[in-house]
Amino acid sequence: MKRIPTGLVAVISVLTLGALASACDVAPKAASVNGDTISVASLNADMNALAGSAAGQCLLALRSGQPASVDPGSGTVPTAFAGSVLSSDVGNLVAAQFAAAHGIHLTGTDLATAQNNYAAALDGGIASLGQQAAAAGAASPCQKADGSAFTGQALLTSLPAAVRNSEVANQAVDDKLLARGADLSNAAVLNFYAANRSLFAVDCVSDIAVATQAEADQIVAKLKAGASFASLATASSIDPQTASSGGQLGCNFTDSRVQSALQVASITVGQPVTPLQTSGGQWVIYEVTSQTVIPVTQAASVIRNDLLHATANTQRVTAELLVYAHRSSIDVNPQYGQWAGASITPPPSPPVRYLQPSYVLSTTSGSGTSGPGTSGSGTSPASAG
Repeated sequence: MKRIPTGLVAVISVLTLGALASACDVAPKAASVNGDTISVASLNADMNALAGSAAGQCLLALRSGQPASVDPGSGTVPTAFAGSVLSSDVGNLVAAQFAAAHGIHLTGTDLATAQNNYAAALDGGIASLGQQAAAAGAASPCQKADGSAFTGQALLTSLPAAVRNSEVANQAVDDKLLARGADLSNAAVLNFYAANRSLFAVDCVSDIAVATQAEADQIVAKLKAGASFASLATASSIDPQTASSGGQLGCNFTDSRVQSALQVASITVGQPVTPLQTSGGQWVIYEVTSQTVIPVTQAASVIRNDLLHATANTQRVTAELLVYAHRSSIDVNPQYGQWAGASITPPPSPPVRYLQPSYVLSTTSGSGTSGPGTSGSGTSPASAG
């Protein structure tokens, strides 16, 4: 759950990791919330942990939905990155204070449950990033050195202990705040189950791929006449992955997912679906060969988790936290920007009059002198004097 929206604006200036404010304006804290301080040292530790390891880069990508654009070896980070990390730290502190003000205290069981929940959420995010990277022909930002992807638990284990413990504690606070005021009763579970039966029906799906629509129509006619789907798949399918197994794709598809993928309103077990043409030009006939309905007793924990993270519930908690944040005293070190009600706005870029053109060694034969660069792309901050 996003506690406080960020929406940060990128700027040109950068911050040196480990640096405080200028000599004439030294500030030991990065930010404070109602008197509780986030130190510059702890912020720098967070930034180093996130930017300086594969696990940290993966976590950054999961937060933003795209690969992180931070060079861990440069010794500097963009001001927007520092503001983003500090915004997250401030948001976490706001949530922790809000929870404590409402009598919420974390137990060892809460933390253990939160770690499992968080690891499962990370698994989903890592899989999504992997799919996006594969579609773009790129490496996943959550790919380890050996080429395999992190799992949620492995990612948490690879993070520095301080970062891992903070992430898990933040998840535990989120879980407790979401549960506060949510209807997780047996009646609510039954109502959700009855209204979303297709989520709890698991289908076994098979396919037959052929080259033309005419062939596909002939296959459908034979199936409607009583022919065996598996026999026709073995004899006629040009799908090399499934033909030898009678067209079997697997038995782990929810009915709602199948309906969405095949663009149909309902599925009848044992009846072929109208042939669909793939982007490669093949025609594919699908059939749900069997279906298993998960009983509500087995689905209850999943349903409660869905109710907990329902849009209306997350919006309720987010609104409560925003109100608390607006009423709080939040002070941010000016080198990171300023608090703007819901996030940190980075400081402005240096004015143009404080920038000087970059200079490059001339490549003109025999000149041996330095001259102004002509690309116009390079600038470097100069002292205001």
